[in-house]
This record gives sequence, C-alpha cells and structure tokens, in this order.
Amino acid sequence: MVLSKTPRPLTIAYPSHYRLLGQIGQGQFGRVYCAIHRHTGRLYALKDLEHQVFPTNKFLRELTYLVTLRHPHIVTCHAVEYYAGGRYLVMDYCEGGTLRDLIAGEGTLILPKKIQLIQEILAALGQAHQANIIHCDIKPDNILLLSSAQGWHVKVSDFGIARLAEITGNRNYGKGYTGSPAYMAPERFYGKFSPASDLYAVGVMLYELVCGDRPFSGLPGELQSAHFNRRLTFPDDFPPSLKPIVSRALEKLPQKRFQSAEAMASALQQATPPPPYPKAFFFLPPPRQRHHPVQILQKDGLAFAVNHIEVMNQWLYLGMDKQVACRCYEQPNLVGKYQTHWESYLSAPLLALQAHPQRIAMLTKEPSRHQNSGLFRYSLYLLDETQTTRTIIPKAVATWITSQFCYALDPLGKWLAIVTQEKELEREGQFRVLKVPEFKTVGHTHSMLFPAQLITLEHRHGLSISLAKTAHRQATIFRLFNRHGHLIRAFALPLLLGKLTMNTYSHNHLFGLDLYHKNQGFLIRLQPLKVSRLALGIDPQFIVVYPWGYLLAETQGRIVLLDDEGFHVGQFDVQETITAIAAVGRYACLVATWRGDRGNLQVIDLGDNLDAIIEEQKNL
Repeated sequence: MVLSKTPRPLTIAYPSHYRLLGQIGQGQFGRVYCAIHRHTGRLYALKDLEHQVFPTNKFLRELTYLVTLRHPHIVTCHAVEYYAGGRYLVMDYCEGGTLRDLIAGEGTLILPKKIQLIQEILAALGQAHQANIIHCDIKPDNILLLSSAQGWHVKVSDFGIARLAEITGNRNYGKGYTGSPAYMAPERFYGKFSPASDLYAVGVMLYELVCGDRPFSGLPGELQSAHFNRRLTFPDDFPPSLKPIVSRALEKLPQKRFQSAEAMASALQQATPPPPYPKAFFFLPPPRQRHHPVQILQKDGLAFAVNHIEVMNQWLYLGMDKQVACRCYEQPNLVGKYQTHWESYLSAPLLALQAHPQRIAMLTKEPSRHQNSGLFRYSLYLLDETQTTRTIIPKAVATWITSQFCYALDPLGKWLAIVTQEKELEREGQFRVLKVPEFKTVGHTHSMLFPAQLITLEHRHGLSISLAKTAHRQATIFRLFNRHGHLIRAFALPLLLGKLTMNTYSHNHLFGLDLYHKNQGFLIRLQPLKVSRLALGIDPQFIVVYPWGYLLAETQGRIVLLDDEGFHVGQFDVQETITAIAAVGRYACLVATWRGDRGNLQVIDLGDNLDAIIEEQKNL
C-alpha cells in the first residue's frame, strides 16, 4: 500500500519482515509506526523502544508482561523484530485511532455505546488485575479503537509500565508522577497503586466520555490538589443512573471504590438503558448546523434533466439520458456567456461521464441482444476535448458484453482498469489493466471478488473495493493495483462502505458512507491507515471534494459543508431536487436541479471567507 517513500529511522536495516507506512505516535519510551507485513499484507503497529530507556534485560521483562495478557480487548504482542539500531514490539494495529479522538470528535455517542466501551476496558483490566498487573496509566490516549459494523471495540495498550518501573528501579518510581495527572488517583501521586487506582482512572474516563470534559482540570499541581480535595460535581444533564457509579469510582480513599473491575462492570450493566434503540445506530441526532450564507451567481434554465456534470477549467460537460453537451464559458468560474461547443448523441443511456485533461470518457449501458439473459453491453467512448464538430454521433472505442462491469480510467487517460463478470450471480470477476487507446492488456488477468468500485489514486495506482457479505462476516476489502496490472493485497475493514470518493488533493484520503446508515460517514486515511466515523445529519447522495474539505448534498436539496477533518462548517438548502453537482474552482459549486418538466443550472458561490471560517473553528 506504499505509494511514496516514507521517512524511516536512520538506524533501520534490511531485510525486514515489515514495511513502514508512517509514524502514528510517540510515547515516553519510543515511537510507534504503522507497518505492513511484506508477505501477508497484514497491518501491525511497531513499537520502537529506545535502548537508553529499555536495555535488553528491561525490554525482556516488559515483553514478559505483554505476552502474559491475552484478551480480546488488550493489544496483543505478536513478535519482536530486531534491526541494527534496536528492536520493535510487533503489536495489533487499531485503525480507529484512540478514545481521545472519539471524545474530541463531533458526533455524540448514544449512552449504551459509551457504556459498552467502558465495559470492554473493564473486562481487559479484570484479566490484568488477576495477573497482578496494574496498568497505572489508563487514559483515553492509551485506549485504541477497532472499527466494526457495531461501532467500535477497544484495545487497551501500554500495559505494565508502572509495575515494570517498580521492578527495574526507574528513578521516577516512588516520586509519584509516573502517569497522567488528569487521570491519577490520589494515592498515585505518592507512589502507591492498586487495582482501585486503575478503576479511578476509568471513572474519570467515563465522566469525560459522558460530558466531554474531565471532572478536574488545570496544571499538574492544581490537578493533584483537586484529586485530593475537590468535591465531585455533575452537570444537570448527567444520566442519574451513572452518578452513583462514577461517584464510587472517584472516591478519594481506594478502599471506598469498587474493589474489582468485575464489580464496576456489573454496576454499569444494570445502569445501561434497555432497548429499543437501533442496533447499528451510534450517534445522537446532531444539532442543526448553522446556516452558511451563499450567493447564486447565475441560474440558467434546463430543458432536459442533467444527471452528470464534469468541469474542466472553463469547459462544462453536461450528461443527460443519451446526450452529452460541451459548453465553453468566457470565464473559468462558469459565469457569464457561453457557447455550446459540441453535442454528442449516444445510442444507449449514459452510465458515467469523466473529463480528463486530454479526453472525455463516456460509458453507456444497454441490454445485450445476446441469447443469454442477464447480460449487458457496456460501451466506452473517448472524445478529444478540442473536438470542433458541432454534432457528434461517436463510435465506441471498446465494448464489453458482461453481466456486470466496473472500471476506472487513469486521470491522464493512458490506461484503463476493468473488471468483468461473465455470468450472472457469480461472485468473482476478471480484473485487468488495458493500455489506452490500443486497449491491449498490460500484465496478467486476475480473478477476484467482484468489486463495488474501482478508484484511481493517481496516474500510477488505484484501489479495488469489494464488499464481503456472509452470515459470519461483513467487510470492505481494499486491494491496491498499479498501471502494470499487478494486484496487491492491502487491507480490510469489518464494516460495509459505499460511495467511496478519492480526495484528489491529498491522494491519501477517502470519504465514504455506511452502506446501510448513510447519515454516517467515514473518513479513511490510507497511509498510515486511520478510520474516523462521522455523524453527518443528512443522507447524502452526492460527495464533492474541495481543497478545504467536502460538500455533501441530498437529492432533496440540503447541502452540508465539512472541513478536511470531517467537522461541520455549515449547511444551506437549494430548495429544489438535485440531480447532479460539481465543484467550480475553490469556492463555488454547480448544481443541476429538476422539478416537474423543467430544471435549472445554478452557479453557487460558497464565499471566499470559507478558509477563514474553517480556521476559526479549528482554533476554538
């Protein structure tokens, strides 16, 4: 999955079993990297422990603690990888980020999901405490998240630090500050710890997960005083069923707290709101976002419904049922006068339209006249954008008769990746890369699970995205391919995604929707892999990428703006049925609408202060 060279530690030596995809964190004892196994394609986290802090004997002691703990909600240590400058611990990779990311995100989890996450943490701590291991640094940053169709599952990381510090004689041990003051029980400040110390930290996290803020704040000295002396208070909207649980977990004296993780988990189980609530629903309905002021720069009438829009500088391509029209505007913002440069008439309905710097690609689909039912004729047309003929009846440059067809055209228009399926209801298809305009196969043809989408990342690589839906598994499978026809294993996510859109500005992010709950979005960073789930507030049918973020639009006319991290910027409504939409420059969009027997083509100015609004929100 590596698309470009990534900085690596200067001391690394090869050969290695793993290829580093990027640094994902840095802790007290070293750096953590995302890496892919060269033979299996599986992703791992590689924790680089520095010699100065962890010489070999101490390193082996920590490793002993890590391999002792085997639990679904504890990060597993799979191996040790040595290199010239040191060694890595090879750990589970959790693509959902940390609980800190979830708390800082915009969507508000429903209460049962918050309790579920805390119960999973308690289940992990229960096993650790039985093994006589006290974590001593429980905090959201050390709780990793795995994405799933049911939301998230946790993996507790960085076990054994305080216990290991005691054994190895770390000079900080006994002085107290061997953890995170915001989550430290009072006794931890003078070097004491017990299972009740970890449960105190869990109580702080539960309070923070429910409220969005910790019960105590301030500088380290102020935090210490608060943990010792300040009375716990709750906001008015704090769930009453959780108040006694949090109060007991945050008792100043350890003997007054829950005496085991199991006891606290049992209390939480009784406090969990009973169903019904949607099983796969994770976020509370988001509050209505602030209205974003826009200005309609131009509105032109349409005689036919437009289903496809492509913009290339001052050139505009409008795709209708069996027709494509090319307009040339005097200004690149598509405002003012224009001329219809050419019109193309097709023999079958238009399925897809793409504009590239050198040529325009059009794909049509119609039932095949072949005797076997269930087959369709897919025809590809390529037109030179400098076409001067006013009326065109083009000839297909390639035709495929197949039950299903999926394709992606290189942004430079030099190669085409396709997957065909010869028989109806087959699960597999034939993948190959064709050189354009010769349409000769490059490399080998591969059998693969028929993809839901093919996406080009840039002019050398693309992604195949397949959905695996069985009684025992639901997953979106990503496979990397290149222009030479090589198909490479990448990664899989245990959830079903649709409408994945490549961010053509970063070439490292995808935006997609939950296949069954489209009001929930996903922002996927490819390198290193990270998945963020977003509460959208609308059910978008259109996703448009901008340098500053994303525009999402419902057919019914509501439009939401998100920044490049998925946070809401604002929303507005065109109050008409949207049939197609496209970006115009950095701060405008072109919207085709239709009502009854007529429509409009609107150029909408989003405001050149959009970047300033986004920056202001990020600084709040």
